[in-house]
Amino acid sequence: MEARREIAKRARTAGTSNDDDAGSQGSAGGAAAASSRADVSTGAAEMDGEELAVVAAAEAEVAGSAETEEHVQRILLAIDNFTRKVSEMLDSGRAMFKDLAADFEDRLCTIHKERVEKWEEEIRELRARDAANEQTRAVLHNAQLQLFHIRE
Repeated sequence: MEARREIAKRARTAGTSNDDDAGSQGSAGGAAAASSRADVSTGAAEMDGEELAVVAAAEAEVAGSAETEEHVQRILLAIDNFTRKVSEMLDSGRAMFKDLAADFEDRLCTIHKERVEKWEEEIRELRARDAANEQTRAVLHNAQLQLFHIRE
C-alpha cells in the first residue's frame, strides 16, 4: 500500500512539474511534457495492473488547469493557516488550563488547611472544657467525701 502511494506521489510530482514547464514553454513545452508523460506511462507499463491504475489515476489528477492548481494551492495554504491557528489555540489552552489547575490546587489546599485548623481548634476547646469539667468533678467529689466524713 505504501509503495502504491509513493508511486502515485512520484507520478503526481512528475506530472505537476511537467505541467508547470508546459505552461511556461508554450506549445514546444507542451510537446516535451507530452513526451515526458509518455515516458512515465512507458515506465508504468512495466508495473503490475494495480500500480498502473494508481499511476493513471494520478495522471488524471495532474491534468487539471493552472486555475484549478492555484485554487488547490489556496486551499492548502488555508489548511496550513488553520492548522497553525489550531496549534496556537491548543498551546494557549494548555497554558491556561495549567495556570487554572495550579490556582485550583492552591485554593483547594488553602481551604483544606483552614478547615483542618478550625477542627483542631475545636478539639483544643473540647479538651480544655473536658479538663475544666474533670477539675470541677474532682472538687465536687472531694466536697462530697468531706461532707460524708463530717456526718460520721
